[in-house]
Amino acid sequence: MSDRLNSLLSSEEKARELVEEATREARRIRTGIPAEVSMIEKEYSSELKKYEDQGMEKVHQELSLLKEKQKVILEKGKADLDSRAEVIAPRALELIHSAVEGETG
Repeated sequence: MSDRLNSLLSSEEKARELVEEATREARRIRTGIPAEVSMIEKEYSSELKKYEDQGMEKVHQELSLLKEKQKVILEKGKADLDSRAEVIAPRALELIHSAVEGETG
């Protein structure tokens, strides 16, 4: 019976040690959670910044392209207006000259 009692006491001691070890492990894990969360947040922020920077670069490229297209359209419009002015100006002068002559004559 003494052996059986010793065996039970030994098993109880081993169980207590296992519980204490599990408690320490759980405490270690709980202690590490904030550091893991912080690391994940930093990684997330870094990735977010990277994607924002890439997005802004695409926006700047698109704006640059649109400005170039707008410049081409503006130059074409100016050229069209200049060519129209060349055609209209002589006729306008004729009309003005006729109007002035009509008033004085």
